[in-house]
Amino acid sequence: MTQRTQISNSTQNTNKNSGGAGVGTGIVLDVILDDTNPRVETYDFSEVEKKNTSIIGCAAIKKSADPSASKTTAKIYRPFSADEGIPLVGETVELIKLGGKLHYKRISSSNINTGNAIEDVDIKNFQPTQKDGQPAKGYGEANKTGTPTGGSGTDDRKTKIGEYFVSNRINPLKLYEGDKIIQSRFGQSIRFSGYNNQDKTYAPTIILRNRQSSESLSNLKKGSLTEEDINKDGTIIAITSGDYKLNFQSALETKPSKFEKYPSELKGYDQVLVNSERIILSAKTQEMIFFSKGNYGFISDGKFSIDNGKAGADLDFNGDVRITTNDNSTYILGGKGNIFLNTESDAEPLVRGETLKGLLEELIDAINKQVFKTPSGPTAVGPENKSTFNDIKGRLDTFLSTLNYTE
Repeated sequence: MTQRTQISNSTQNTNKNSGGAGVGTGIVLDVILDDTNPRVETYDFSEVEKKNTSIIGCAAIKKSADPSASKTTAKIYRPFSADEGIPLVGETVELIKLGGKLHYKRISSSNINTGNAIEDVDIKNFQPTQKDGQPAKGYGEANKTGTPTGGSGTDDRKTKIGEYFVSNRINPLKLYEGDKIIQSRFGQSIRFSGYNNQDKTYAPTIILRNRQSSESLSNLKKGSLTEEDINKDGTIIAITSGDYKLNFQSALETKPSKFEKYPSELKGYDQVLVNSERIILSAKTQEMIFFSKGNYGFISDGKFSIDNGKAGADLDFNGDVRITTNDNSTYILGGKGNIFLNTESDAEPLVRGETLKGLLEELIDAINKQVFKTPSGPTAVGPENKSTFNDIKGRLDTFLSTLNYTE
């Protein structure tokens, strides 16, 4: 039998049925993940992709009632709903007829990570079983246990649940009335909720989470319910409103001491929180624009820097500007360019303090060495109040700043 005739589901759309009917169960023997799978046919086409990638996402499934099927001979079926995710090898699925074609549908399980897949299941003697140990006739009976049981087949008929998939424990999320939750095997989740707040009042929220935290996994037992932790879970994006309170706690040592009117609690408004170990925002070809009706603040334990390679900067502050360095040095370096203070004209240059001091010292020394010609001969060296000039010379250092410097 050719591979093409093994495909149970055609690629053509059908309007015969809008729903499906369960006709039995099967065990997944292989999943076509990419075009390296030997089931993917290669054609001699020049104008299109040479490989039949249309079967990517299909699964080779051994029907419960077909003892002869193997990984190479089992038919392949398309997913009933691609949104349910890719099954694992050894996973029991329901076979549903839609438009005259059979599709596979994953069966829900309390084990979010591996589902009902069993590693090293004996696929030769596989039969879904009821609690009484008798073979089940279909999904209705098989789902009572949620898992298939193995027989006494040989090792070469056993299989792992994946080539590189590693079983991990993931805890299911707590539900609130009316919730819609998408939760993956790996701890990623998207929650659409309206009442997940302390007062159970209507406050629509969307919470996107990339990973359940290690602390949560270590503190919870298998099967225990959990809830998103915006501080400790992996990357979190929370879009909230109304009475939903963001219990955000900064991990920084630096506190917002200069930020005026920092909110006492994060609730009561439409708000967005992005919390992650690293955040990168990039505008590849056009502008990056930030607007804030209220105060605007940067709080960081690290160094604040702006690297602007081309166009320079214009800073327009309609209010007092206060720069505090807490006893640390402040540098304004213009390179070979000019630095203007309170003017855009070069008519009044700044004075170099040490240079001015040196010139004034020379001037006083020259005054003290003056000799005048008189009819009766030259006068003595220096004026009579020479000591006054020397006193002024000794105090020239006082006009040199001890904190501010120029070139």
